[in-house]
Amino acid sequence: MPSRVPSVVVVVSAVLGLSGPASAGGSPTLEGSPETVFASAVDGCAAWDIPDTPARAWRGADGLVRLVSGSEESRALVGPSLDDVRRACPVLYRGGGADDPGAHDDRAWIHATYVEGDRVTALAHVEYHGHLRPGVCASTDYAACWRNAIVELRSDDGGRGFRRTGTVAVLPYRYTGDEGRRSGYFNPSNILRRGDFLYVFVFAEALGAQRRGACLLRRPVDGGPADWRAWDGRGFGVRFADPDAAVVDDPARHVCMPLAGLASTISSVVESTARGGFLAVTAATLRDTDGVLRAGVYSTTSPDLLRWSRPRLLWEVPLLWRRDCAAPAAYAYPALLDADSPSANLETVDDRFWLYLVRMPLDDGCRAGRSRDLIRVPVSWPAPGDPR
Repeated sequence: MPSRVPSVVVVVSAVLGLSGPASAGGSPTLEGSPETVFASAVDGCAAWDIPDTPARAWRGADGLVRLVSGSEESRALVGPSLDDVRRACPVLYRGGGADDPGAHDDRAWIHATYVEGDRVTALAHVEYHGHLRPGVCASTDYAACWRNAIVELRSDDGGRGFRRTGTVAVLPYRYTGDEGRRSGYFNPSNILRRGDFLYVFVFAEALGAQRRGACLLRRPVDGGPADWRAWDGRGFGVRFADPDAAVVDDPARHVCMPLAGLASTISSVVESTARGGFLAVTAATLRDTDGVLRAGVYSTTSPDLLRWSRPRLLWEVPLLWRRDCAAPAAYAYPALLDADSPSANLETVDDRFWLYLVRMPLDDGCRAGRSRDLIRVPVSWPAPGDPR
């Protein structure tokens, strides 16, 4: 956190019940070779049935594990364990394709899930593609016309199907089109429960009073989409306001405060039972500990979800957003999952777990198409003093 509020961070962490011992010594390392979990060219149910989000998994009341890493038509891999899942073709959720940007219901990807009994709460990353609507965004430029929001979904049948329940995070500024770059809130991490609250990270792009960076949100476990609040630098005091639903008099009161030291999207967060504290991964191009700029998957640790260590390179690979056209593939959407986690949401890891990643072969024009693979690599992170 910024140096101006260290005492506040310590107090808030204790009050939230999030504090744990910082992970001491060493970093996670890869062990072994990648294995393919899902290959769209072989296993897909439709032409664009591709992995296009970080892998999220849960163990349902029926004993089955469901893993979602889908496209605009979200489907699941289903099986008796995380190590044995197969594609199920029914669509869990798709966006409404609304032409009105204020509906926050154009194209949607399930990005985060949390199960309790037969109820599954999900957060969807919703893209409004104004470039496809010249009457709304005259330039028809993809990035300049892109506005994003986060909405909450719910399933009452264990995750076989979802319905929309409301908006979670939207900018307090009405969409005007041609804003020069994408704007809004993007790419929720997985959802973690701690105490009586659910927590999730989203990535904010800069616009108006909203600063760019990773923001932490929470809501009561028994709450709904309107109950999510964002970190404001001192507590969870930010309520997002939808300018298409009501007049927003002071937009600056309705934007989140990005956490210090997190310059890229927090794709996945788990709690380490072997070490204590939290481990997160991000796909980014950063300066590694030796000062060299490298693209790949980085890991970072935290005792309380608020203060994060300097990211360390876990796997150097070319990224979708920083492609190496001489490479055969680009990579995106890292996630951490442990098949042996006692949590139904697989949100805890011991000293051995999996890094999931989407691999996208590049064609001669350096484009990623609809042939994509969800892969996983074993990770080792023994506790200090463990001879392994």
